[in-house]
Amino acid sequence: MNIDDRIERRLGYDIGAGVLVDLNAVSPVSHVDSPVGRGPAFERLLDIFEPAFSGSLPPSTYVHGPKGSGKSAIVSALFDRLAAHSGPRRAIQTSTRAVEPTLPGFVFADARRAATRFRLYHAALDAVSDEPVPKHGVGTDELAEKLRSAMRTGPDLVVAVDHANEPETPDAATLVEWLDDVDGDIVPVCLGRQSPDAIEWDPAESVGFEPYRRHVLVELLTSRCSTGLGRDAVSHDQIREVSEWADGDAHDALAAITGAAITAEREGASTVRPRDLDAGIDEVVKPGVALGRVLSLSESRRRLLYELVNLPESDRSSVSTATETIASRPTVDLSASTVRRVLYELADAGLLDRVTVARSDGKGRPPSRLVPRFPTLVFRELFDRPR
Repeated sequence: MNIDDRIERRLGYDIGAGVLVDLNAVSPVSHVDSPVGRGPAFERLLDIFEPAFSGSLPPSTYVHGPKGSGKSAIVSALFDRLAAHSGPRRAIQTSTRAVEPTLPGFVFADARRAATRFRLYHAALDAVSDEPVPKHGVGTDELAEKLRSAMRTGPDLVVAVDHANEPETPDAATLVEWLDDVDGDIVPVCLGRQSPDAIEWDPAESVGFEPYRRHVLVELLTSRCSTGLGRDAVSHDQIREVSEWADGDAHDALAAITGAAITAEREGASTVRPRDLDAGIDEVVKPGVALGRVLSLSESRRRLLYELVNLPESDRSSVSTATETIASRPTVDLSASTVRRVLYELADAGLLDRVTVARSDGKGRPPSRLVPRFPTLVFRELFDRPR
């Protein structure tokens, strides 16, 4: 939070604003401009990228660590800052005229939204081009040529690709191969959860992120809550409770706090009560799926998940019952067979669990029901709000 925000809160500008003041500030899928609690990681990355400050290209790098350890928040914030310092290539260098070195262009892309060669090239070109990049009517090879052309007149590139090797995304080796195919000076930086030994790519450097320590996670939550929630909406003891429960996972901690605030807000409470906090925690599955994966799905698949999590328990008793109910909704323009197929695909991708339903008669194969593996309370709130 910046100084103006702190002063305004002291002046009481947020009095009466309710429990949930700014959803984005506490949402587990949002990153702040100045992440908290990862100073050593920042310094390690700056050490690796130091050649860029003298106009050279840094080494290829793999950033790894578990869900909720801050990889995306740190690297995206760092690349955003570094991109502001890069500029057009300077061709004239003389001994009598001091010329500042040109930093490479720093591009941050998300493999969840750039899961194909075309989309990756589009994301990189869109970040370095002053002109709009068409999404249709242009081929992958043409995009690659446009990217090469942009690099001939502009800076070389350091491209970070987040969320490598998830069920819906390419692995690091594939992403690096796509960037190499551009045939330009592009340094790959991949982010993923697997250890360096488990991937088929040998980067020059690697940076590991560990789960947040408890006191650091408390600091992170306190900072985010001071912006996103009303004054005194959540107590320090509640933040400590969530930090202990989350076991170093900032995503789960933020999802629990946000879910608690949503529950309190809907019931007209002025603060997060113990039962609100319990509700927020109960809605977070551990181990579970990051909400970013869910929100990066196509609109039709997000809609099916939204309809599923809004079903009453009676309509979620089996896959068949849930399928028929969802297919009958006016907001869903799909046949029951298609709904069933997609739900099973989402289960195969790990977004849903298939849980066998106990039967007392012992006849036939027991039915199964689908249980979401992501924070449903926060998902519903984010889905209902304009993106």
